[in-house]
Amino acid sequence: MNIFEVRSRFSEVCFATAINVFPMFGKNDKNKSDEIAVNTMRKKLSELEFGTRIVIGEGEKDDAPMLYAGEVLGKGEVLYDLVVDPLECTTNFSKGLPNSMSVLGFSEKNGIRSVPGTYMEQWVAGPKMKLTFNLNVSIEKNIKALSDCLEKKIQDLVIVVQERPRHESLIAELRRLGVKVSLIDSGSLTAVLDICLEGGYYDAMIGTYGAPEGLMAALIAKCTYSEMKGIIKPHNDKTKEEMIQMGFKEDEILNIDSLISGVKIGFVAACISPNVLMSGVRNRDNHLQTDVISILRDIPATKIRMGVIDGT
Repeated sequence: MNIFEVRSRFSEVCFATAINVFPMFGKNDKNKSDEIAVNTMRKKLSELEFGTRIVIGEGEKDDAPMLYAGEVLGKGEVLYDLVVDPLECTTNFSKGLPNSMSVLGFSEKNGIRSVPGTYMEQWVAGPKMKLTFNLNVSIEKNIKALSDCLEKKIQDLVIVVQERPRHESLIAELRRLGVKVSLIDSGSLTAVLDICLEGGYYDAMIGTYGAPEGLMAALIAKCTYSEMKGIIKPHNDKTKEEMIQMGFKEDEILNIDSLISGVKIGFVAACISPNVLMSGVRNRDNHLQTDVISILRDIPATKIRMGVIDGT
């Protein structure tokens, strides 16, 4: 099976997950929504004609329903490792807000480095960022490097930061430098997609987000020749010990290749509620449809509209 057929199978998995969970949209039930999404993705992965292995599934850091690290699904030999989030932006989804997706990142077996179910400091910029972020120097110097690479004035840069107390000093420093700060409550992967695919809304993302999302960000960045740096940030003693057992050092600066060593890599996202790049699930004359975006290394990203007759 070639990489395009693999991409098609994973697109079908994410699409089915998005469609099946959509009836829970805006009903303020995160746990039930997560359960439906997880069960759907598990079922669809189990039906694949090749084996897959979960490297990490969203939910480990907050005990939500999830696909478990090390879980093997599908038929036959394990060919691909997966990083999955059946329902990205669960809170937004439950509130009827934008940016929820069903997402899956993949690589050939042993091509994705496992990380603990905790947080990761992330610095992401698009393919025009030919200089690497240097986390040992000031934010100001990194912003200047970004400005030079993008050939944009510092005051014209738009930097995405999640609005959390842990980012207060970061936000203050960025505003002192004069950049435009776009605060998000959730939806870091939507921002990463826009940055790496040069959608035009954002120039970079900085801050501490989920480690599973960090692996997906690294996959997206590697596929698009973008820039990404990360640092594992354990949120308790258990995940700190897990980090050490996995071979990570405290405050170790990770680049893309230290997280993603695979060659046959890709990322798929089925949109549930709309974002800056895709339309969400909608019902047109009992025909449910949504946008599915897929990215492969060295292949231009594709966006297709997939649909199914609503049998409910």
